[in-house]
Amino acid sequence: MASVPRPRQVQVAVVDWLDRRFPFTSSVDEALYQRVPNYANAFYYCFGGMTFILIALQLVTGVFLAFYYVPDVAGNPAPAYTSVQHIMKDVYLGWLVRGVHFWAANLLVVMIVLHMARVFWTGSYRAPRELNWMVGVIMLLVVLAFSLTGYLLPWDTKAYWATSVTIQIIAGTPILGGLLQSLAQGGPTLGPGTLQRFFTIHVFLLPGAILLLMYVHFRLIRQHGISEPM
Repeated sequence: MASVPRPRQVQVAVVDWLDRRFPFTSSVDEALYQRVPNYANAFYYCFGGMTFILIALQLVTGVFLAFYYVPDVAGNPAPAYTSVQHIMKDVYLGWLVRGVHFWAANLLVVMIVLHMARVFWTGSYRAPRELNWMVGVIMLLVVLAFSLTGYLLPWDTKAYWATSVTIQIIAGTPILGGLLQSLAQGGPTLGPGTLQRFFTIHVFLLPGAILLLMYVHFRLIRQHGISEPM
């Protein structure tokens, strides 16, 4: 009769199975045991990691909110508005999840600005890291797009008029203003088409973009290493 394998034997077998198909152990070892330079122990070198944690927190809380949010404005009150109220008042810890999502979004913008200021101050944007600086600027624009599209989703009075003002500012863009306004609104006025577009961009397009940009950002950091201060 065969003996029952011990938990450690099962763990070793699973890791060996993975290693034969993907460099699992070597990848983990490289990430865990890479030496960090002494100058990178300063607190301001942690701004990038804090930004990553906030982005991850936004993605996780956003998934939980999407379980209950209804992107529909038909009726009075609109389901989009009532679904947010349901999250805040009826869903278990819904108020906490939405609060974390809201305040972490504000803190995320602050941390990105601090991180980019640190990169500029220490000269970390210099060659050969200028491409990574460009990727970081694009990530900032994506986060600002997150803020713009997410602000409308509660579909309350403040969100409606704030987004209306933002779209009017977009409409003032030279040459392409009318086209950009039509694309943002999804119609002649701010309404159901606008919410559908903002929801789609906020939930599907922007998360995919930020994940891709973070992957490129981290790969470039691993390739070039942490830059020394000027």
